[in-house]
Amino acid sequence: MDYSAMIQNRKSVREFQDTKVPDTTLAEINEYYESKCGRLVSSIGTELRLFGSDSREKLKGAAGYNDFMIGNADYFVILSDEAEHMAENAGFIAEDLILHMTELNLGTCWLTFKDGEAVKKALGIESDRRVVVLAAFGVEKKAAKRLFLNIQNISKVDAVKREFYSPRLGIESLVYSGKWGNKAGVDEEIGDMDHPLWQALYAASLAPSYLNRQPYGFVLDGGAVVLISKDDGYTDENEQKLNLGIVMLHFAAVAEQTLGKRTWTLGAYDKDLGLPAGYRAVASCKL
Repeated sequence: MDYSAMIQNRKSVREFQDTKVPDTTLAEINEYYESKCGRLVSSIGTELRLFGSDSREKLKGAAGYNDFMIGNADYFVILSDEAEHMAENAGFIAEDLILHMTELNLGTCWLTFKDGEAVKKALGIESDRRVVVLAAFGVEKKAAKRLFLNIQNISKVDAVKREFYSPRLGIESLVYSGKWGNKAGVDEEIGDMDHPLWQALYAASLAPSYLNRQPYGFVLDGGAVVLISKDDGYTDENEQKLNLGIVMLHFAAVAEQTLGKRTWTLGAYDKDLGLPAGYRAVASCKL
């Protein structure tokens, strides 16, 4: 898979065609999950379950996109063993699966839920594992013209289509050198858009997050990239951990294409990075 291309093509879909996803495609999704899908923590047991569009009515009241259910979609659930970093691992896995669905020309949308047991009951899932991810997927109902929105501020929105488009926060607002807030030297370290590190960080900046809050950033520390989590009043702990897993997948997948395989080490970083209150170093990746 060309991860860089799929990350740029990927977008959340709110409307789906009333078209059944072919059984052959569902089988390919299952096969990809079992044999190729990346894992952040391989020791954590997980399971993929697929459900048809008739599950929409069952899920009402238990899940949705910002409390609203998505129509005419199939759904997938990722179940996980109870373990440290299970949410980050599930986010990593689910985003890899979503990018493969993008490659298969399927649209996707992450859904939110507060009670995993209610989701299991609604879908008739019998398992001791926890529901960590719920997402909708299917054939997108195409708009007349697709535009990328480059939001400068509330009164300046440019509707443009181009190879690289700016997320709400770009690299210049997410990446620091040595200490949080220090921009000196960042450009020299990451180079321009042809540099492998720039491309990996750009892919990470495009990671979807709840309400596009992007509650994360990076500190470059010598030969390591350190992922920083920011407390956010709109994002609960589980959603934030899922977000971080998505960010780590985007970075690692694109970095592997040009720099070779890169893995994240989870846990606190043993160096003072000058982080403000409410900010935490949660993972690091050696370059």
